[in-house]
Amino acid sequence: MTSRPLIRALLVPVAVLASLTVLLPAGPVRAEQGCASIDGPRCREKLSTGIDMAYLEVGPADGKPVLLIHGLTDSVRSWSLTMDALHKLNPKLRIIAVDLRGHGASSMPDSKTCAPAPEACYRMADLAGDVVAFMSAKGIAKADLAGHSMGSFVVQEIALTHPELVGHAILNATGARSVGNAALGDFVLKQTIEGAWKPALEAKGKVYPEGVYELTPADADPKASEWIAANWVVDPAADPAFLKPYVPETTAVKLGTWIGATKGLLAQDNRTRLEELSVPALVMWATQDSIYLASDQDEIKAALKVAAAKSGVTSYWKGYGKIPLPASGYQESDIGHNIQWAAFETVAKDIDAFISTGAPTLDLVHSDAAPNVAKLIIEPGKAVVEKIGK
Repeated sequence: MTSRPLIRALLVPVAVLASLTVLLPAGPVRAEQGCASIDGPRCREKLSTGIDMAYLEVGPADGKPVLLIHGLTDSVRSWSLTMDALHKLNPKLRIIAVDLRGHGASSMPDSKTCAPAPEACYRMADLAGDVVAFMSAKGIAKADLAGHSMGSFVVQEIALTHPELVGHAILNATGARSVGNAALGDFVLKQTIEGAWKPALEAKGKVYPEGVYELTPADADPKASEWIAANWVVDPAADPAFLKPYVPETTAVKLGTWIGATKGLLAQDNRTRLEELSVPALVMWATQDSIYLASDQDEIKAALKVAAAKSGVTSYWKGYGKIPLPASGYQESDIGHNIQWAAFETVAKDIDAFISTGAPTLDLVHSDAAPNVAKLIIEPGKAVVEKIGK
């Protein structure tokens, strides 16, 4: 999700993650029923990591698996439009969108262990460990993984520690690091979580963070839903009807998840690690992304170039939108951080093309510009696409 002032969305130690073993169940994989739509119930899977994971699934049980992973304080809703578009485009795919721990309808890690330091239970390796455990439980030996913002760092983690599980890595609104990210560190953590909510809760006698782990933003601020609608769930290129359900859902995300996942993401620095990436990656980035900036794209492209030279794999970087981020630092007149909210049809086409042919489409999608930001224009063959590797 994008914010005004700056953002949104975004969104097991490595040794433990590496020790997870993928065990395939005997017999055929069972097709899931009744959890194919964001408007219906979600299926659930109890994981070996202790998390009760909620998810949506569409497509044949024996189809090529594609897993969609959302960003910070988000849920399967983030990918729901793309999921539908991708299913229509390629109904043979088995498409699964998951709610990460503490997000959407999935459970939080145990408060007795995690409340004193939520970040210790929300590392990207912890989130990745849940996805690996989910794949094991569902009998998925290998999948194409698509992640948005924080979800892209989960995909990076799995691709780096378990490359045998990943066919293609699709990294939407990403970077090579979140360490030092101003939007996350200043706006989300310092200004909002610890600058506004923490003192408000302490004034009520709550001990931070252990005493607020299972509370919500509304416990800190009675007008939290108004704040979220104005500053968090904001994307001028997206359909307002799509954004509306986000406000109550995001307000309900527990503070333990807000604190833990934000700090977990802020600790991530993959600039050197990505040089060892051995699976093909597709980076999607929009010109008015106010979280992962143009400089972040230079870093991830540099790392992928080294990886391509070492492993021989070919990756791609593709741009969305035409108008650069304005001086305000806000998304105002073109596609921004939440690419899959606004340009979901093109995102679906690029995912399908990349996993099918090894390269994204050359279609450029961008806004018609203010005041018609939500009206998108597609120009075939006009996208900025960089091939990285052979």
